[in-house]
This record gives sequence, C-alpha cells and structure tokens, in this order.
Amino acid sequence: MTLKIKWIMIALLIGGFFLNVPASAQEPATTPAASSPTAQSSIDANGTGFVPGEILIKFKSGAQSKSAQRGLARIQGRVKQTVSAIDVVRVEVPEGRELAAIEALRKDNDVEFVEPNYIAQALYTPNDPGFSSQWGYTKAQFSTAWEVTQGNSNLVVAIVDSGIDLDHSDLNCTVSGGANKIVSGYNFVSDTDNPDDDNGHGTHVAGTVAACTNNGSGVAGAAPNVRLMPVKVLNSSGNGSYSGVANGIIYAADHGANIINMSLGGSASSSILEDAVKYAYNKGVLIIAASGNANSDLYYPAAYSQVMAIGASDSSDVRASFSNYGSGLDVVAPGQLIYSTLPGGYTYLSGTSMASPHVAGLAALIWSAEPSLTNTEIRQIIRDTADDLGSPGYDIFYGYGRINAWKALESYATVDVQYSNGGEINGPIPFFLDDVSAAAASNAIRISKASTETITWNVTVSPSKSWLSVSLSGSGLTASEAYGDYVLDVTRPITYGTYTTNLVITGETASNTQVGPETISVKLVYTPEIKTFFFPMMFH
Repeated sequence: MTLKIKWIMIALLIGGFFLNVPASAQEPATTPAASSPTAQSSIDANGTGFVPGEILIKFKSGAQSKSAQRGLARIQGRVKQTVSAIDVVRVEVPEGRELAAIEALRKDNDVEFVEPNYIAQALYTPNDPGFSSQWGYTKAQFSTAWEVTQGNSNLVVAIVDSGIDLDHSDLNCTVSGGANKIVSGYNFVSDTDNPDDDNGHGTHVAGTVAACTNNGSGVAGAAPNVRLMPVKVLNSSGNGSYSGVANGIIYAADHGANIINMSLGGSASSSILEDAVKYAYNKGVLIIAASGNANSDLYYPAAYSQVMAIGASDSSDVRASFSNYGSGLDVVAPGQLIYSTLPGGYTYLSGTSMASPHVAGLAALIWSAEPSLTNTEIRQIIRDTADDLGSPGYDIFYGYGRINAWKALESYATVDVQYSNGGEINGPIPFFLDDVSAAAASNAIRISKASTETITWNVTVSPSKSWLSVSLSGSGLTASEAYGDYVLDVTRPITYGTYTTNLVITGETASNTQVGPETISVKLVYTPEIKTFFFPMMFH
C-alpha cells in the first residue's frame, strides 16, 4: 500500500481531524514554535501515520530530572512542549529515528509510556443541497423538545476542531441575557487567541450544536441558547496530532466547558489522548466524539470508556454504511446530508462528524433543563431515551438506538396536579351549583414538579369563561419539589346547563426551562335545584 493510499484511508474516518500544536496556552513549560504536520507523515509498523521527528513521553512520577535528561540525551531528544496537566512532553528527535527512539525508551524504567505523535486526517464531502434541510431535528424530535428548553446560556460546549467562523451571521449573535454566543477560545495551530476557522469543518459542527435560531435566516442549532467555545486544534488541511487534541481537551476543561464535542478521531490508541480524556472527565465534563467513518472498529478518542461514542444514521433510521461500530458505541444520530453553517454560507455534509454534534446539542438541552445532573447521568439519559434500532436491545451497530430529544426532555415537562388535600384528580374537576343553596363554590389544587429550582407557575383558563376564576394562594420549593397552590372559584352562569373548560398549566424554572403544558378539565353543572336522596339501610 503506498503512503498516498494510506492517507486516503485515514481520511475516511469521521469528518474531523487532528493537528499538531504549540505549547499549552495555560502553563507552557517551553516556548516551541507552532508547527503543522502535513500529509507527508511517517508511518509505524501498522501503517498508521505520525508526525515526523516527534515522540511523546511521560516519565514516571518518581523519575529524577537527571535521569530523564540522560534518557533524552540517549535518543538525541529535545523537549518542544510540556503538557503540564498530564505530565507529558513532546520531544523532537532526528527524523527517521522515531521508532528506534521509542523502542529504546520503552526499556527505561523511568518511563511510564512513550509513543509516536499519531496523526489522523478526516474527509467530509459536500452533498446535493436539494435534500430538505435539517431533517435530523425532525427525526430526533428536537422541535418538540424545544418547547421545554432551547438551552441555557450558562452552558458552554467546546468545539475541539478546526475553529469556528467568528463572523458567521448564524454564530456571531447573542443568547438570552445578552451574552455573546461565542466565548473566548484558543488557536493551538498558531499559538494565538484567534480560533477562526480556515477549514470549515468546525464551523459546520458548531452550527449543528448551537446556531442562532429565530433570526429569520440560515439554520437552527440543536441547543440555540447555549454558548460555544472554539478550540482550534486542526489546520487548514485537516491534519493534526494527538498531542494537539490532548491540549485542546485540557484547555476546554480548564476554561469552563461543560461539554466537549470532538468530531475527529484516529485508529491508534494513545496514552496522551486517554490521559487528557480522563482529566476532563474527572472534572465533570461530558465528552462526546464521532465513532469514525471506516465501517470498522471504533476510533479514538470515541473508543475510550469516558467518551460517548456516536455513530451515524440516515433519514430512514438506517445505520450509515461508513459508520464505525463496536461494543463501546453509545447511540447513533443523524449523520447523512446534514445542512449546517460553513464559513461564508451553508452546506450539506455527511459523516459521524455530523452525528456527534446532534448529541452534544441534546446533552446541552438536558443539562439546561436540570443543571444538577452529572456527566454520567446525562449520558445515561441519552441512552435510556433513544429509539431502539437494529436488533432488539443494545447492539454494536446502533448502540442503544437513535437519539430522541423529546423522550429525553419529556419528563422535565411533566407536571403533577392533585387536590390540595392529596386526593387524585381523575377526570374533570367537578362543580355543582343551583338556585337554592349553592350560588358559588371553590376547590383547591396543588401543582408540583420534582425540581431543585424554584418554578414560576402560570395557570390560565382556556377557553376563558366568566364563571371560573383561578388565583395563586402560595408557592415554594421543598427539598424535593417546586409547588404552586391555586384556588378555583366558580359562580352561577346565566343559564342552566353543563359547562366545560380547561386549565392550562405551565411554568418556568430559574434556569429558563419550560415546564408543562399540562391540561386539566373543569366541569360545572348548573341546575335549578340540587336534590339529595337518602336511601335507608335495610336490616334483617
């Protein structure tokens, strides 16, 4: 197999990429020059490409500085960068001597691991724009889920990718409260704070997660009110190193990202990549990654247990033929002919790269609806509420199924309504009035919902009726639920008869999650006289 053919195979992974990076933006132990690997990579014994003239080393915690220096001297190595959060160094070695240096250091008792600085490249392909736009939101029932929440501006999703078009009209906007949608990020390619996208892939992913919505143009994002953190680890050609991605993961975790989306991957496992994933996961970050586009085993980082691995499905709920699979696959999501933002415009792309941001957006909606949840709880909710596809139950091709946003959010809309004395409401709430003794009547109900936040309740009569009025008598928050107490008052209508209407109950949490609507019927019977009959008891 020629090197050119090998790069084409690597390019088919996931519509995402890796890129070599400069020193960490936080605590650079050295000041290396920024560099970007090209397609002219070296390859290991398995045919996997890596950055020429570089290796990655982690010395054991007890290793002495002089011992480490001697180890580097033996391989003619020079430290180019320290990834301080996980104690890994990126080392320059003579080109062509990378694998020999690795073998030599693996015999060193002071070395925890040493490996090539692997490269992966991904390919995403524009498709016919005649296909109806954004079918994935309909298939996964996002439109209904948006009635519950469109996201919370306190939630930040990091796009660890090729950057984001910072001037795109569907991304350069404000969210609720007036905050800018795009928060500060970093460009690890040029070692600057300008993470603008010179490739397009990251912009497409970002649009699926959180494009501005209801602005009269363009596309909608899955979680339009959340904010985006652009972390550029991919160059204009879509190449990159595992050390670059590791730096991006650590940066996002250290700068307030709640969710990290990585529409990228490679076929080789890597200790530096796994350590970075564990670092972010242990800080409570939910990590989501595309599974790969090679119709083979899961790629990395998706294959790590701390990462949600996402496959791709089409508009007929069939697994995309390219979608990678395996026992670690979590779910599938729409990933073919996905319409989203591109620098200067919009386009259709396909790949598990396009599926992953659907899940990142859904995770952001769930977290917005219930901020007290953990990363593992969010992951489980997405699994539990997926629509089962393929073989019944879990399978390696569809995971737990195709995501369903409404099922994931439905429980947050559900409201419990009872009589204030604790009695259940079965059917319409009944009232009886007459001209003799009952000119008016009232009843009391309690509305409640499991919540850790206060809820502002709203009860309306629909259609409005002059004979029924509703008033709030009290509300509050207990250790387990938010509640509202309401009194229903009825008076005589003009004419005798049976009257009906509805109470429509809605609410809004402190984090702007919508609760309800819940509809309860009310029935009034107005008659000239309510007669009471007594039936004597018969004894023998």
